[in-house]
Amino acid sequence: MTAMRVLLDGYWWHEGPPSNAMVQRELVRAWARRFPQDELVLVVPSAHVELVRAARSVPEGVRLVGVRARPHGVAVMTAYPALARRVGADVVVSHNFVALGKPSVVFLHDVLFQERPEWFTRRERVYLRPVTGLLGRASAVVTSSAHEAHRIERLNGKVRGVRPVGLAPDPALYAIEPHRPSNLGPAVEGFVLSVGRLNVRKNLATTIAAAMQSGTVTREHPLVVVGERDGRAPALDAPARAAIDAGVVVLLGHVPDAELAWLYRHATVFVFLSLDEGYGLPPVEALAFGTPVVASDIGVFRETVGAYATLVDPTDVAGAAAAIAQLGGPAVQAAIRLPDWDGPVDGLHAAAETAVARQRVR
Repeated sequence: MTAMRVLLDGYWWHEGPPSNAMVQRELVRAWARRFPQDELVLVVPSAHVELVRAARSVPEGVRLVGVRARPHGVAVMTAYPALARRVGADVVVSHNFVALGKPSVVFLHDVLFQERPEWFTRRERVYLRPVTGLLGRASAVVTSSAHEAHRIERLNGKVRGVRPVGLAPDPALYAIEPHRPSNLGPAVEGFVLSVGRLNVRKNLATTIAAAMQSGTVTREHPLVVVGERDGRAPALDAPARAAIDAGVVVLLGHVPDAELAWLYRHATVFVFLSLDEGYGLPPVEALAFGTPVVASDIGVFRETVGAYATLVDPTDVAGAAAAIAQLGGPAVQAAIRLPDWDGPVDGLHAAAETAVARQRVR
């Protein structure tokens, strides 16, 4: 196995979408652990270099460099190539956007913006356009699921050999000491849980309607929703807004990991009725805590959690309500085996190694 010098994308390491930041951190940590022969150079925004260094969150031996360009996509496309030349990197591993001029491996999270543009704001669509516009110039493309790999190839005819490498939850979530959220009322003794960024794709209106129709939610046993608004916001009808006002639906926003762990542990049922996903970590996280899961009957969940979760049509309120009612008693399901980061980083490393080998024989 030939050692490589790898420029790794860590733009979200200190500040960014929580799930994306976690993926970057865990991939780098797993890479440093499994392939110690490689020389790793981690790119973060220049303003975050000292903060990241002070937090001691980067594995020992990983070199930290800063980039001034912003936002993330612009930095990857315009600044990462020069950084790669400066540090003598053999390959650049980036997220979503392609770094041109060096062998490059792109971890493309999903192309939902390409298939369902109506779920995204105009600003998001403009920002994401180069993701697929330049994808054919990447040395290799990896993604999280076979379902998403198929979609990427189907919508981008010149892109072939997309490698699904999987994902895993944040291991810290299962090791942390759980704490009850301070803003969850003392009268709440049990609850239905949903976790995910609040955008139109997450289908919050149907989740609320199904929970209400299930007959299992009250002020003492509400639907608790974790997640911040993101992109195109969901439209909520009058009954949904009334349920929120009455405390039958509780919107907690973003919560720290200790509180999220507590919520997963104590939920009677977890509901995730997303209309589509590239992977979708929350159902996996919930199942690893032993919480019964009602999730959308979509391709990716048939692949990842179909053997363990109850899958329902995410547009069928009555069907989802019946599943919530059926699973809403005391949790009796055994926790699934928690996926780890070895598989994803092994796949990513193999793609990088192949890209470097091809460059060296030219």
